[in-house]
Amino acid sequence: MGKFSFQTEEGVNEVEFHHDPASGTLTLGNRTYRCTPDSVILDDKRVPFWTHRTETEVLVWLDGVVHRFAVHDPRRRSSGDTQAGPAGGTVKAQMPGKILRIKVEEGQTVEAGDNLLVMESMKMELALDAPVSGTVEKVAVAAEEMVSQGALLVEIREVEE
Repeated sequence: MGKFSFQTEEGVNEVEFHHDPASGTLTLGNRTYRCTPDSVILDDKRVPFWTHRTETEVLVWLDGVVHRFAVHDPRRRSSGDTQAGPAGGTVKAQMPGKILRIKVEEGQTVEAGDNLLVMESMKMELALDAPVSGTVEKVAVAAEEMVSQGALLVEIREVEE
């Protein structure tokens, strides 16, 4: 069982969740849904979804609609403080789509939050940002290229402090 906290206009909400891949179920709060790795069953209809998480928000694409959730992490320092990200920075496609623009090149230094590229999926544009500060080690895609969900897009070697 895990917990997911997110910020709304009304305040911080916390939802307990449990994903059981063996049985194909996802429990959110007191509701249980049947699911696969890329879809959930809602009202006996298979509905595709993809997620993309940054340091400050989670984007959930569900059945053609993007839902944005501001992430509340009590362990996160206040703005102005720096916080180390995960070791290394691998950016993968969170949904299938087309690469529209690449804004970095190999060897370039980036800061966490800098825009790396823009992709299009389901007639919406998604800006993908650097998860960590460091040097772009690899740009694995080209503009106009079609990518599948999970495809490697950019690798960043994290700055050691």
